[in-house]
Amino acid sequence: MEQPQTPYVAPRRTRFIVGAVVIAVVLVGLVVWAMARPGAASMYMTPTEVGDMVLLDGEIRMSGTVVPGSIETTGLATSFLVTDGTSEVPVTTDSPMPDAFMDSSEVVAIGSLDGDSFVATRVLAKCPSKFKAKA
Repeated sequence: MEQPQTPYVAPRRTRFIVGAVVIAVVLVGLVVWAMARPGAASMYMTPTEVGDMVLLDGEIRMSGTVVPGSIETTGLATSFLVTDGTSEVPVTTDSPMPDAFMDSSEVVAIGSLDGDSFVATRVLAKCPSKFKAKA
């Protein structure tokens, strides 16, 4: 009487290991690619970071507070200063401003740096909170 032969499992195990290695390499590659992009490590830049840069290429997201009394509007063209408490960057835009945009509001300007001025294609304003913490 002959012994039944056990199935050979090495090809199945090898395919599983190769598949796992391919998936791991792809995931590591995606993370490295994403982190290598400019500004990938931080969602927004501050006015100080933008002012310290010599040459910025591509779209930038700058977050800060509108300097009170700096808003000037002519039709759709709006200019204002954004600060982080340390430095100020002038911002100009031709896009419509959100309703929550006003003096001392927190804003995110999306655009590019043109010399010393930031040219925004979009401006987002944080809505003021209706709720305040108990003192």
